[in-house]
This record gives sequence, C-alpha cells and structure tokens, in this order.
Amino acid sequence: MEAQITFCPSSTSNSHYRKLRLRLKEVMKTLPKKRKRNKIYVVLSLPLVFLGVYVLALYFHNLKSLFYLLYAFLGILSVLIFLNIIHDAVHNNVFKKRWMNHSLLIIFDFLGANSYIWKKRHVLLHHNYQNIAGWDSDIEQSGLIRIFKDDQLSWVSRNQSWLIFILYPMYLLNWMFLRDFKDFFVKGRTIKKVCDIPRIEYFKLICFKSFFIFYTVILPIVLGVKWYVALTALFILLTTGSIFAMLTLLPPHANDKSEFPIPNEEGIVNISWFEHQFKTTNDVIMDNWISRHVMGNFNYHVVHHLFPNISSVYAPEMTKEIKAFAESVGINYREYKLHKALYYHYQLIKANAFDENIFEEDM
Repeated sequence: MEAQITFCPSSTSNSHYRKLRLRLKEVMKTLPKKRKRNKIYVVLSLPLVFLGVYVLALYFHNLKSLFYLLYAFLGILSVLIFLNIIHDAVHNNVFKKRWMNHSLLIIFDFLGANSYIWKKRHVLLHHNYQNIAGWDSDIEQSGLIRIFKDDQLSWVSRNQSWLIFILYPMYLLNWMFLRDFKDFFVKGRTIKKVCDIPRIEYFKLICFKSFFIFYTVILPIVLGVKWYVALTALFILLTTGSIFAMLTLLPPHANDKSEFPIPNEEGIVNISWFEHQFKTTNDVIMDNWISRHVMGNFNYHVVHHLFPNISSVYAPEMTKEIKAFAESVGINYREYKLHKALYYHYQLIKANAFDENIFEEDM
C-alpha cells in the first residue's frame, strides 16, 4: 500500500504561517463586506445567462452558424461558472452556510461534470498534494501528457510538444466522458486513495451525464437539428471551453519554474507544507475589471492555496500582503504575466518529452 504523504515539520514555517494569517485577518477587517454580497449577483446571473444563451441556440437552430456560435459561448460560460461559482462554493466561500455552498455544486453536474468526484479530487488531493505525482489528480489528467519527469515515456509523450495543440482542446471532452467514468469504475485511480464512492453517486453520475447529452444533443435533434450538426455543436462547446479553461488552469502550477517534489519511500516530502505552497504555486499578473469580475480572481492562486477559506473577492489585497511578507522573510514568491506562464508551461512540456538521461554516459 502506498504511504500517505506527509511534510517535514518546521517551527519556522509554522511561525511564518501564524504571523501571515494574523496579518491577513487584520487587513480583512478593513475591506468592504459588500463584495461578498455582490458575489451573490454573479451566482444568480451566470446560470441565467447560460440558460438564456441555450434557449437562443434552440430558437435559432435553423441558422447553423449562429447555432454553432451560441454553443461556443456556452463553452466559455461553463468555464466562467466554474471559476466564479463552483470553485468558490467547493471551499464554502459563497454563502455562510455550508449546505448552501454544497447545493451550488449541482450546477456543475448540469454542466456535464461530476461534482462529487471533482470535489474529492480538488479538496482532498490537489489542495493537499499539488504537483506531487500519484496524488495531485488535477495535474494528472488523461495520462497521455507527461507532466511529471518520472512518468513513463510513450509515443504520445515523446511528441507532446506538438500533440498538446490537439489534445488540450479535448480537455473537457476527456473530463466529461472519460475521466469521470474512470474515477468511478477503474481500480487503481488516484481518487480511490482518499474516498469510497457511495452507490447513490453512481446513480447521479449516469443521470446527470444522460441529461447533459439530452439537452445539448437530443433535444436539438428533436427540434429539427440534423444529428451531425448537434454533435458538431457539442464538440464546439467542449473545445471552446477547453481552450479557455487551459488558459486559466495551466499557469498556476504546471510550468518549469515550479517544483514537483518527490516523497521518499515513507511518503515524506523534505519541506514543510508552507514552503510547498510557494514552490509549487505561482500567481499570474493580472488585475483589472475582467480578472476581478469575470475570471473570479483565479489568477491570485498563492493566497488560495495558503488560505482556501478566504473568498476570491479579497484575493488582490491578500496577495499584496503575502508578497510583502514573503519578501520580508526571504521566501520566493513567484508571479508571471500570462504569456510568460504559458511559455514556462510549454517549456515543461518540451523538457518532459525526452528522457533527461538520454545523453549521459557511464563514467
């Protein structure tokens, strides 16, 4: 049985964490509470916009180009709902009551993903063990792309420097129709290390996946859309959403400037949990109306991993404090512009397409 992952205790890191937490609490007192109330308008509006665009797509189903365009917009809206609602709700940062946050996750099921298994993957695995092979299921996606250096080389991974431009647009297609089912039905999946899936969740998986296919494909066909047009529209929805999602999800962790710690045989990582957050996570430099009100401040990722219970609406101010604190105690806080972060991700992909020992000679 694989050893549970633990981090090296550090009195210095513990002290840093406590001091930083107290500093952020003081800053929080000065920030307007209405921001969290305004978040409710986003929670209410985005699903309604999604529904409105979907109804428009059905209404204009005879205009193929417009039908495709509206489905592409649905793909973008799906990602925006994830960033602004689902991601905050899973950390109980939308409403005060946990059950109300949990109720919001059903929106994710209606969008074609499985909220139960994603919550387990994200909260129990990614947030505890980011960038650790065999434990971070958010980094480990289809198994085709070699993110971790110790992963086995294959024909796909040897050619991943160009195959990613084909495979990355398939991200949501893989998630909704392969990865969720693998997590439920395939033995040895990473998620099985941390949870036993209740029987009711199998039933919900099939029901919601079926409903997603019904309203995206079958209902348009019933209304007169040709079957191949309906399937193409779904493909456009998923690929458009995938490209948008990749631009958001890739930069914070998976790049060649981040570390990918390897635990020893006992499952011990040789740094503290606090240090681990800075070595495996970076921010993306972006602070404008779009990043705050459309992207849900997802680019401020360090604060989210250090203090996931802090609402994203306060991320910009919290990040300034973290950045100043890290500099004062000699911790390497990292932030990059979006194009740089994506470039560093591509450098990681290129580097991992080869065996690093291929040119070494025995002495």
